[in-house]
Amino acid sequence: MFFYLAADRACVNWAKNVFVRNAKLYELVLEGMWRRGEEDALAISSLLQDMGLGGCRILDVPCGIGRVGIPLAQLGYTVAGLDFSPHLVSVATIKARRFAVASRVSFAIGSMMDLTLFEKGSFDCAINVFTSIGYGSEEEDVAFFKQLRAVVRTGGVFVISGLRNRDYIVRHTAQNVFEESEKLLVLDRYSFDVTRSREKGSWRFFLRVGNALKFAGEFPTDIRIYSPHELVSMLGSAGWNLSGLYDSLLTKSPFSPESPSYALVAEAV
Repeated sequence: MFFYLAADRACVNWAKNVFVRNAKLYELVLEGMWRRGEEDALAISSLLQDMGLGGCRILDVPCGIGRVGIPLAQLGYTVAGLDFSPHLVSVATIKARRFAVASRVSFAIGSMMDLTLFEKGSFDCAINVFTSIGYGSEEEDVAFFKQLRAVVRTGGVFVISGLRNRDYIVRHTAQNVFEESEKLLVLDRYSFDVTRSREKGSWRFFLRVGNALKFAGEFPTDIRIYSPHELVSMLGSAGWNLSGLYDSLLTKSPFSPESPSYALVAEAV
């Protein structure tokens, strides 16, 4: 069988179940987003150049298959990527060689909750794209922000892109959304608990086989969704100050309350 399907969901951390135990399946999701990763890299590069950080040292965490880190290396940045999925890291490493940027980008296996692999102050910038913020508890997110602050130098920046806006979700409740690519269809079914600001649901994966769809697996999800003011407060407690809030890095348009998603830039202080 190509994909591992967990039998007892309650006993398995949902993120590890998807990104580690079923990494070959999730790889197809990321492959379908490669062009979007190139666009994200251009937007991040434009932002960093405006801040006088062109060609700087970047930590991409979690990095997945390198869909943002590799294009950034192609643009002249030195990139280190970290992800807890051995399979996704192996794919990223192969791609770095294929795109001839292995001298500028490296990938390692590890948890975003333990960045001791890297020296203190060794990066000018950290990026978190298509976000893993909220996959655990609020305390874990603050701990991650503190870990990042240790490895990013004072005056460096943290860029988070693809955050979903909690306030928008409350006003525009949806129960079914989907993500589609050439090889895969992902159906996202969820409900939102306003008392805990957590979105619980499931991702259902369907492989495209000719003109048909073949069911490949269903995985539970449980994600904390933040309003911008919540995230800014948490970052502040970890040594970061807000320096920019946008609807999207692609347009650099200012954030508005009606934004379904947003991007945030913080400076290490």
